[in-house]
Amino acid sequence: MEKLSGKRLRKAQIAMLITFTFTGHIALSSVAWVPEFIDRLGVSFATWGTIIGFGVIGSITPLFFVSRLIMRFGPRTLIRFGNYFGALFLVLLGLTSDPLLWFFINIGFNFFMSILGVSVNSHSVLLQKQISKNVIARFHAGWSLGAVAAAMTGGLSTLFLELEQFLVIVAILNVIVFEFALRWLLSPTEDGHLEERAGVVKRKFYQVPAQLVLLAFGMIGIVFPEVAVIDWAAVYARDILNVELALRSLPFAAFMVGMIVGRLSMTRLAEKYHPNLIASRGAFLAAGVLALATISAPFLADTSSTWALAATMVLWLVAGLGLAPGAPTFLSAAGHIPGVSTAWAVSRLSLMSSTMQVMAKTLMGALAEGVGLSLAFFFPVTLAIVSGLIALQFTKRAKQADLDSVSPPTSPMPIIVIEERR
Repeated sequence: MEKLSGKRLRKAQIAMLITFTFTGHIALSSVAWVPEFIDRLGVSFATWGTIIGFGVIGSITPLFFVSRLIMRFGPRTLIRFGNYFGALFLVLLGLTSDPLLWFFINIGFNFFMSILGVSVNSHSVLLQKQISKNVIARFHAGWSLGAVAAAMTGGLSTLFLELEQFLVIVAILNVIVFEFALRWLLSPTEDGHLEERAGVVKRKFYQVPAQLVLLAFGMIGIVFPEVAVIDWAAVYARDILNVELALRSLPFAAFMVGMIVGRLSMTRLAEKYHPNLIASRGAFLAAGVLALATISAPFLADTSSTWALAATMVLWLVAGLGLAPGAPTFLSAAGHIPGVSTAWAVSRLSLMSSTMQVMAKTLMGALAEGVGLSLAFFFPVTLAIVSGLIALQFTKRAKQADLDSVSPPTSPMPIIVIEERR
């Protein structure tokens, strides 16, 4: 691998930040339009929960093979491929009102966004290895900024554009920006992926330590509240808070701001407190404020939708702040389980937690239909409490130095799943 100049590495960092930001934007660009999707498809909350729940299959499937493609072709090639087809399937989501067809298109969108996400994050790891100071945290914050921008542009677009027009604009913008940024990303001869391929650790698919399974349960508990906010924030704002169309993405934006602040500050906090204490206390804090928001919102909305919106934004911001350290702590702890490689442990943990999301999303939809969306939010609250207990007892191996080098699971995450050959 050739040694790159400081100027070349600075250009690559700028391009990487742009790529992360627009990956977050396209991945969550339709958040503000969820109520429109539900109305167009004419489905119940239970059916919607099933559709988005099993849509996770599209995200999981590439995790079994994309690392091999990255090792062969380099992440930059896969970034272009995932972006082109992800943009295409995003547009297709707005062109059908048939629930079954939308279900398969959504799986396709998640499939290519997973390829894009893994490739983007893999490139960032390869870039980080050529830079002395930690830069990955900035890239992850860029993804969160893209998510906030998606909420804001999506909310504003509901005033001026039709859904199809908005998705086409997002898709075209993403392709143009990526083509500009790709020129500055590291080429296959610069990124060092060939050297990485030579050092890959291989294990059998089914060899999962019991502690890793426990960490997977904790992981889904800390991730699912964030997933629930992403999936249901706009519907929550419409049905519970009774706010105007253009303002329905604001609670989600506030939540993501909390996640950004939390992700950027967790390393400094870990200099004073052990990561497992930060993660557990954060999970309990998030559970408490989410529960408070769920209880208070309907009563405030009866008085003033403005006050209900403001209170929810403040409480969800605090919830995002509390949840932010959880996933990096679980991932760090997984990387220090004796007898398994870091790459294998992190990939298996993320795969198990992603699989659990299928049932969790489906159950969330069923609860929203059966007991109402407001009460359904006590499901992620309960999971956050369970996750906090697991973090307190079983993430003591997490290291402060790891927290900036692992990616939140709702943003791009590197997955390496390779069976061992003996």
